[in-house]
Amino acid sequence: MLDEFASCGRGPLPSTTAVARALHISEPHLRRLLAGESTTLGALRARHDAARAVEALRRGEALDIVSARLGYSEPRAFRRAFRRWTGMTPSAVGAA
Repeated sequence: MLDEFASCGRGPLPSTTAVARALHISEPHLRRLLAGESTTLGALRARHDAARAVEALRRGEALDIVSARLGYSEPRAFRRAFRRWTGMTPSAVGAA
């Protein structure tokens, strides 16, 4: 259910409050559901952002555009997050 919610949007995932409202459940219940799947909204957000970033970089999109689309104020911050998510640099993925 939560993966379906994540895959329906094109922008960054919404806040915990917005997700809970959209699913018509309370925030504590959402957190319990996520805990039951051994995850958090932050982890889902990271997985979602990583998948979108890899896809965009493989299409040849510019790093600054991808980072801005995902809500990063600077490409440098995006590079650090990308490396944490994937273990690779964005340029390595774009070149593949």
